[in-house]
Amino acid sequence: MTNTAPSLIIQLDHVSKFFGDKIALNDISFSVPVGQFCGLLGPNGAGKTTLFRLLMGILKTTEGKMLIDHYDAFDDRVVVKQIVGFLPDEPVFYSYMTGQEILELSAAMHGLDIKYTMEQIFPLIDRLRLSGDIRSYADEYSRGMKKKLGLILALLHSPKLLILDEPTNGLDVESTHLFYDLMLEESQRGTTVIFSTHLMDQVSRLCSHVVVINEGKQVAKGSLSELRATLGPKTSLEEIFLNLTTRNPTI
Repeated sequence: MTNTAPSLIIQLDHVSKFFGDKIALNDISFSVPVGQFCGLLGPNGAGKTTLFRLLMGILKTTEGKMLIDHYDAFDDRVVVKQIVGFLPDEPVFYSYMTGQEILELSAAMHGLDIKYTMEQIFPLIDRLRLSGDIRSYADEYSRGMKKKLGLILALLHSPKLLILDEPTNGLDVESTHLFYDLMLEESQRGTTVIFSTHLMDQVSRLCSHVVVINEGKQVAKGSLSELRATLGPKTSLEEIFLNLTTRNPTI
């Protein structure tokens, strides 16, 4: 009998993270199949950024196992960084380098041909309206411009997986809609995407599945239709989110 189960690119098995006596994440378990568009939802301080830092090997789990494409997220973090494109909520760049120099450095670190990579990525630079500023120092960029440069860096090496932490923070309405389009295009090409947000319209438009965490604990996971089925098909995603993240949820 042929195994038709989807291949998993993210696997979390009873993951917890403690900072001294503080519990940032407590017994989180979920998986993301290849090609899925998954939203990580939760209020501010729920643990979303901590979870992403664990996935990127910036932090090590206190308990549990975390795999990226079957590699240990921390022990194999050098390999993982070749597989993943990561956009942090607040991208930070070298103050003495231009946007172009940062892109060229990243291409070199990924072992890519710099000239060819820049030629390939320039249409995206232009599409994000950074072509006029790409030779300016990134330290002088606005928050929105830094977020755009960070997105280009995340896409530079054609990763299998995109991990995006609040990717539209600091973007104007036009740039936010452009982000939607780019992420949908990446998903249609087979790239797996997981991103955090507290904006339910983004989730409704982009995601097929979600994971909801609150106060470091996982409170729901599954498809949007499965979550709606718990409270009724006419229940809005906002109502579901508020229900799951209150002290006494009803589901």
